[in-house]
Amino acid sequence: MEQIVVDQNLIMLDGKPLALVTKSGIAEWETEGIAYTCRYDEITDDGDNKGKYRCLYEKVGSHEIFLLVVPPSDPDGFSVVLFDHPPHTLH
Repeated sequence: MEQIVVDQNLIMLDGKPLALVTKSGIAEWETEGIAYTCRYDEITDDGDNKGKYRCLYEKVGSHEIFLLVVPPSDPDGFSVVLFDHPPHTLH
């Protein structure tokens, strides 16, 4: 089994690990009628990803926060989905 290595700062929020969700997981929530919110969080820790944004989801009524990721089965392997700009700020 191949070891997955990811920058710890990307998968933590306020010192706590985030739950992970993929785009197909979000699609499942929608199919099941699960309401959720989405927000973009700027990476402020020094490193290669500083200034990029990660996508955080929260199911309505839950306090668990999910981080959008690409699954290990993807041809490029596991990764955190990062954006140069939050999508709502693009023109």
